Amino acid sequence: MGLLLLPKIIPIVEGSGDVAAVPILLRNLLTELSRFDLQIGTPQNAHGCGNLTTPGGIERFVTNAWSKPDCGAVLILMDAENQCPKRLATDFSERIRMIGVRFPVVIVIAKCEYEAWFLASVKTIAGRKLDGRPGLNAGLEYLDAVEERVGVKGWLTRQFPKGRIYKETLDQAAMTHFLDPVEARKHSRSFQRLCHALEQIIEAIDNHQKIVTP
Repeated sequence: MGLLLLPKIIPIVEGSGDVAAVPILLRNLLTELSRFDLQIGTPQNAHGCGNLTTPGGIERFVTNAWSKPDCGAVLILMDAENQCPKRLATDFSERIRMIGVRFPVVIVIAKCEYEAWFLASVKTIAGRKLDGRPGLNAGLEYLDAVEERVGVKGWLTRQFPKGRIYKETLDQAAMTHFLDPVEARKHSRSFQRLCHALEQIIEAIDNHQKIVTP
């Protein structure tokens, strides 16, 4: 008998920092849901939003994810930056439906960027060493609306000890380890959307449904 392959959720992400961080985040959320029967596949790195929005871009990445032998679903995670999250997600979903849905696909647009979710859980991240490197100063709080913040990466740099700057490839995954989903859901609607999207994936896999959301 061959080994049983557990279904994999294949993320499609924008950059190298996401490649390292997103699997950590999704595994933590699956653990919270006690779903140990699902795996997170190696993310596909789009190397920038433009490679997804260009004609044929999102279609190519999704089709490639579907071709993986243990693909159970695809999760597209992007930063909104200056774009309208709803319009971007709707455009992607319409394009994916046009090519014929083979496995569930959910689309999540972080507003305005992934790092805003760190602001939503900053009190659980501040004061922690990040893979042995100095992290955010202890006792740090963020009291403003996290999804209205522009330039979160620069803000994070200013909260590090002098001489330290925020680097996605070094710090994004390390900070994700300390992100508390309960805190992040309290302060970020787009993080709530991520959690709901994961629940939609689980329901679709369990019921053998081919969905695209939104």
